[in-house]
Amino acid sequence: MPSGLPFSDTMIGGLLKVGKARGAEDVVEAQMTKDITKKIKLGLLVMERYADVEKVLSRFRKADAIVLVKVAPLRDKDMSELKKAIDRIKTHCNVTGSELAALDDNWIVLVPPMVEVVK
Repeated sequence: MPSGLPFSDTMIGGLLKVGKARGAEDVVEAQMTKDITKKIKLGLLVMERYADVEKVLSRFRKADAIVLVKVAPLRDKDMSELKKAIDRIKTHCNVTGSELAALDDNWIVLVPPMVEVVK
C-alpha cells in the first residue's frame, strides 16, 4: 500500500470499491451509472503565427474536441495578427455553434456545441 493514502484497496471497473479506511470497518461501494461510449478529446496547441489558425481549426473540426490554445507567443510577436486570428476563430465558432472563451491573457479555449462555457 502506498504511504499517505487512507485506503487499503482501490479497484476501478464496473464497480468502484474504495476499500477500508485505516482504523475503520466500513467499505464504501459506488456503482458506475453512466456508460461512456463517446469521449470528447482535449487538444493543446500553441499559436505562434497567424498561419497556425489553420492548425487550430483543423484539430477542432476533426472530432468533437475541446481545444486549448496558448496565444501568448503570437500576442508577444504581433498583437494585430493575434486579433486577426481570434476574429477568424470567432467566425468559425459563430457558424458552427461552438464557443470561444479566453481563460486569461495567455490561453483561449474552443468548445463544441454540446459543451457550454459557464462564465
